Amino acid sequence: MINIEGLEYSYPHTSKPALNSVDLHVDKGEFVLVTGKSGCGKSTLACTLNGIIPHILGGNMEGKVVVNGKNTENFTVFQMAQEIGFIFQNPESQFFNLQVEDEVAFGPENLGLDPEEIDKRVSKALNDVKMTFWRKHNVFNLSEGQKQRVAIAANLSLNPELLVLDEPTSNLDLQGAMELFQILGRLKNKGKTIVLIDHRTQHVRELVDRVIVMDKGRIIHEGGKKLLHDHEAMKKYSIRNPTHLTTRMKESNVYNTSNIIYNASEMILEVDNLSYHYSSGFTLEDVSLTLKKGEVLGIVGNNGSGKTTLAKVLVGLLKPDKGTVSFFPEDQGGNKISMAHKLGMVLQNPDHQLFMNTVHSELSFGLSELGFSPGEIESRVETIQESMNLSKLRNRHPHSLSSGEKQRTLISAFMTRQPHLLILDEPTTGMDSYHMNQLVGEIMKLQKYGVSFILISHDIEFLLKTTHKLIFMENGKIIDEKLTEECYNLYGDFKGLESFQSLVNG
Repeated sequence: MINIEGLEYSYPHTSKPALNSVDLHVDKGEFVLVTGKSGCGKSTLACTLNGIIPHILGGNMEGKVVVNGKNTENFTVFQMAQEIGFIFQNPESQFFNLQVEDEVAFGPENLGLDPEEIDKRVSKALNDVKMTFWRKHNVFNLSEGQKQRVAIAANLSLNPELLVLDEPTSNLDLQGAMELFQILGRLKNKGKTIVLIDHRTQHVRELVDRVIVMDKGRIIHEGGKKLLHDHEAMKKYSIRNPTHLTTRMKESNVYNTSNIIYNASEMILEVDNLSYHYSSGFTLEDVSLTLKKGEVLGIVGNNGSGKTTLAKVLVGLLKPDKGTVSFFPEDQGGNKISMAHKLGMVLQNPDHQLFMNTVHSELSFGLSELGFSPGEIESRVETIQESMNLSKLRNRHPHSLSSGEKQRTLISAFMTRQPHLLILDEPTTGMDSYHMNQLVGEIMKLQKYGVSFILISHDIEFLLKTTHKLIFMENGKIIDEKLTEECYNLYGDFKGLESFQSLVNG
């Protein structure tokens, strides 16, 4: 199905190759996992499979990429689309229509299929990803996880022989991720070829035939799925491995929730009976919560449960219909505390917030307006760049980075300001194990300085390493609240995932 020989590629206006001496052969019906640290070349490799590289992104490409008998240099992206379904990390980047059913029908329509067949394919694909209810909804009014499901459905409706998925579970809830891999299992049984790019491995262990590990644009390891059961090898290659989480966290002395101490008396945030109504009918209803200085709160719930909506109301991006949001410390003695000092929010899609020309300028932007001296600005930026492994990227344009690198850059930009409260929405998207643990360390460091956090995530391993308390949301309401230590003990090994899912589902 895939035959790559001597592949070299450099992006436009760069001298350092993004892919270097890559040889890869994938048989028909094979399920291959491609993994490795953020920025190692995984997504670049994927873009060579359907002709995006070199036909759209340009740059300098040498070597041969043949997919199902077609050399990608000789076929357009449109022509390759009939052979390969491609699901990007950012689902918005591949939407062509406003309505869900129109987006899923877009591919079959362009293949010239008759309306009856198109409707049949759309219905089946939406049912497979549990999005039938949202068939008539605007795609841009959906949650990030729901958008990802729509992108998956749009590709399933084409019924391609090869399916390439780039971090498909990054915005999916636990149930959605398990359902996706059930779909992939059925496709594998039908003889489809699947190339999965991912850092997280808990759902793929039984399906994958071969594991490819990349680093600095090269394939550095290729072998069977036994790698996913080798703790030392997974640690070596920074592959996420939640199996026996509790034991591994204690052995490696990784940040443990039982060691976190915060000021239990000083309040940072009070939310009282907060409600917000969308015109689509979804309602955030009577939400109340409190947050103390230095406390780290996790918010979990299935896609579309209201987590991001709540965050947007808290920071003022949405105006509540009723209820109050109070931030402390309050302005006193005429010395107004700017909102940039009080709080910051990192959205799920970093492309929506990155706007400077270099990583360094992104991290330093606005600090002088907040009263920091040039020396202090440079010190803060250098410290964060080093601790978040961004020093080598300081002069890169943020939009030239990988998804995980963008996420780290955006988070770092807010961390340099050290606001009283920092809200992170799916902060570990695209992050390997190494960089996820770096982020854990930064949160721990700032928490000790009194910075409070609200972490919205489906990444249970990350939440168990960082939070004091978890609140569970469903249909716009808080349905439960638990100390993380309770959940930590519950999720002590891989089998605990199902138990944790039952908590998320209420």
